[in-house]
Amino acid sequence: MNDHRSDSTDVVTPAGRRTAVRVAIAGLVANVVIVLTGTLVRLTGSGLGCPTWPRCTDDSFVATPEMGLHGVVEFANRVVGIAVGLITLLVLITVLRHRPRPRSAAALAIGTLALVIAQGFVGGLSVRQELAPEIVAVHFLVSMIIIAGATVLVDVLRRPGARLGAPEHRGIAWLVAALPVALTAVLVLGTLVTGSGPHAGDEGARRFDLDPAALSQLHADAVLVFLALQIAALVAVWMTGASSAQRRATLLLLGASLVQAAIGYAQYALGLPVPLVAVHVLGAALLTCAATHLFVTMWRDKSA
Repeated sequence: MNDHRSDSTDVVTPAGRRTAVRVAIAGLVANVVIVLTGTLVRLTGSGLGCPTWPRCTDDSFVATPEMGLHGVVEFANRVVGIAVGLITLLVLITVLRHRPRPRSAAALAIGTLALVIAQGFVGGLSVRQELAPEIVAVHFLVSMIIIAGATVLVDVLRRPGARLGAPEHRGIAWLVAALPVALTAVLVLGTLVTGSGPHAGDEGARRFDLDPAALSQLHADAVLVFLALQIAALVAVWMTGASSAQRRATLLLLGASLVQAAIGYAQYALGLPVPLVAVHVLGAALLTCAATHLFVTMWRDKSA
């Protein structure tokens, strides 16, 4: 299926295309940044710094001096959320004005904005439910979906002449298709580990009634499967003479995964220190970006 408009009379300038790509990258970066700021809210125990939503208190939309540092941290994250929403709206406007526009670009931009708006309500629900771990987990996982979609949008705008198509070698196609499944398992198990351990965002927040040690082992096992798939894909890519872009994408994901695994092991061995936990969550967002980049590099590699 063609991923771009076939009207040959439409001409896009290089400057216009660069602008669209840069704005899309800004949207991607913004959605990665809010994952980090949201994590800092949790790690500083500020999850209920604003005890209600959409107001910060029953009488104020902003944090008051009486609420202290926790109120400032939580309200700052809400401000970042509004900024992310505005940036994502700008992405949509830019995509809609871009000509010729790849057919999937508008759908991706609209979907990303819709999920960003939905995230605001999920975040509000988590506050109203006093940081229920299942809602917090959904909040994180939706962010990963947003980041994946934003990464695809960047690729669609950057390579409008590419179209969907499975890799020529069936083995590579299966390996690459298995990576998102394995990554999803890693992320879901990671949220269960988080929801069963400390750093709940508030001392009184409910936790999953699960064994953190057993969940951590399952999470580690899923990471090993994810790494094994990547190593197999890397070998296959090198043996079949894949493009340099595909090789770079495979190496990038493997490198990011190894770093993330090392950070995860270190944080577990050291008793979950706050700085390492923050870096690990940020790493999950970057890993999602790298995995999506590999997938679209492999599956959008056909010339129009």
